[in-house]
Formats: sequence, structure tokens, C-alpha cells
Amino acid sequence: MKTLNTQAFEEIRRWIFRNARPLDLALWQYHFETGSREAILAILSHYQNRDGGFGYAIEPDNWNPASTPYNAHFVVRILRMIDFLDTTHPIYQGIFRYLEHTTDQADYGWFFIIPSNNHYPHAVWWDYNPEKNIFQSIGITAILSGFILRYGDKQSNLYKIATEYAKTLIEKLPTTTNFGDMGLKGYSELLDDIEAAGLREDFNCQYLREKLQDLVWSKIHDEKDNFMANPLEFIFSPNSRFYEKNQLEVEAALDQLIDQRPASGVWDIPWEWYNGNQYAKAFAISENWWKSFQAIEKLLQLKRFGRLSL
Repeated sequence: MKTLNTQAFEEIRRWIFRNARPLDLALWQYHFETGSREAILAILSHYQNRDGGFGYAIEPDNWNPASTPYNAHFVVRILRMIDFLDTTHPIYQGIFRYLEHTTDQADYGWFFIIPSNNHYPHAVWWDYNPEKNIFQSIGITAILSGFILRYGDKQSNLYKIATEYAKTLIEKLPTTTNFGDMGLKGYSELLDDIEAAGLREDFNCQYLREKLQDLVWSKIHDEKDNFMANPLEFIFSPNSRFYEKNQLEVEAALDQLIDQRPASGVWDIPWEWYNGNQYAKAFAISENWWKSFQAIEKLLQLKRFGRLSL
């Protein structure tokens, strides 16, 4: 079993200090040094808009300053990374207010892409396309709905919205063939949150569990050369419901992750914007932001699997 040693960890640390934006440096310091949640929350507040949502390239591939549902999901992802679940905090209250009142939603969920993206530097997948929203919105709608059902105010209108979205997603699962980039991950997080919230009887959880086992197994085994199908995209720790059936693939992916780190640096990101032909200067900046954020996520994942030798 391969592990990432102290020298490699220190090389990553030095790269982070030289290249990370303040938010990601604060995340690094929280997880691996003596940093605080308060520092992260303070930085996040500067990305929050008056409507409660988030913009300003909080997700590095989209420089739109306007609030988007995806950005709300991205911030919730960060807050869960640091185990900050006080939903009375102004950041959460803003997110809930935004998600309830935004016009960027339809009967199938919150939009993945919004029209104003086109006015700012962004990756090609953030080009506005209403047809793509129908399937690309599956993942963020599932993730946000699950979070609201687990931690939101049960008497709120937003809770009702999340309930309807979750039920719609589960009802459509048997006939869904295009899950978008995040759909299966979204369904998985939705199931985790529904079960943790004690809502098994309100949703078809048994079917969802069985169906997801098959779908995730197939995606991992049928798309081995697709980085989005890497088992580590779905299996974040040995406690994952998908780990046992995919253990060999997970352990091989962890070995590969350690091998793929460039000498004296952090992992590269496996994508570009418009094949490098548009917004090249903005992408050069965003690329480093992503490298920093993903390095932290990868180290945390290696740690959970016992692959850090520090």
C-alpha cells in the first residue's frame, strides 16, 4: 500500500503558501495547522451577495459576480468540509434565503448554469444553455435538497421546495439516462442526508440504495479512462456505502493518486477552458486556485484512507 510521506506533504504545503488564494490558504491552515473556522467564515463573507447567494469566482471556473445555485452548493461543500453546521449563522441564512427566492430554478430543480455567466470569464461548461440545465441541474439540486432536508427549518417554505425536488428526482430515477456531471454524486449525498435525517419512510430509500449501487459500480467499471468516473469521485472514505463492492478499484486509484503528483508540487487539474483558446489569462489564475483547493481535498481523502505517513 503506497503512502504520501512527510517530504511530499511539505512540498505541497510550500506550494499552497506560494500560490493559494486566501480562502484556500485558510482551509489548509484549518485542516493541517492551527487555523480556525472563523477565519474561513470571514473570508467567505466577502464572496456573499446581498441576495444571500455567492459569486465572484468562489467556484474558480466561473468569474460571474452574480449568485448562482451552483455557488451556493460549493459554499455548502466548504462548510461541510470544516464541519460547520450552525444553520443559524448569517452565511447559511443567506444561502437559504437565496435558494428560496432565486428565479434561477424550475419545476425540476435549481439551475446549473445561468445566462449572466456568458458576460464573464468562464469555462465552456458554464456557457448558458437551458437544455443542458435539465440534466446538469440534477446533481446540485439533489445535494442542496438533501442538505436542507437534514439541517433546514422544517416549517420553512424552502423545506417544502427541497422535499418536492427530492421526491421528483427519486421518482424520475428509473427513467433517467443522463445524469450530467454530478448527478450520481448528488443522488448519493441526497440518500445520505435523507437517512441521517430519519426520513427513510418519506422517500423510496430502499430503491434508491439498490439503484445507486448498480449505477455507481457501472460508472466506475465502464468509464475507467474518464477522470469523472474515478472511484474517488464517489467514495470518500472506507465508510462509504460503495466501498466494499469497489474496494480494489479504490485502492488502485489511491496508489495512482500518490504516483501522479508532480515532483515538488501539487496535482494538475485534468481540464481546460475552451481548450486554452479563450480567457487564457483568467484560466491561468483559476488553475492555481483549483490546484490549491483540490490538493486539500485529496490530502484529506488520503488521510481518511490511512495513506498519509506524517
